[in-house]
Amino acid sequence: MRFRSVFEIPAANLVYRSLIPEMEDRITDRSSVDMKVEGSSLFLEVRSDDLIAMRSTLNTWLRLIQVASETADCLE
Repeated sequence: MRFRSVFEIPAANLVYRSLIPEMEDRITDRSSVDMKVEGSSLFLEVRSDDLIAMRSTLNTWLRLIQVASETADCLE
């Protein structure tokens, strides 16, 4: 893949558990998403050959992370 973005997100466990179901369904074949937890951080990696698909995938996943994070804050 030509384009690659990696993000480190705090509050890994709650956000990760919230996003696991989203990993099961692939929205597009034009990009791929991987997540992993290391310590207290969640790492999100998005890869794409196409800049438009990269932007779209990043918008989707960053929005999902924002919602999961805001929900986790309400639960604490």
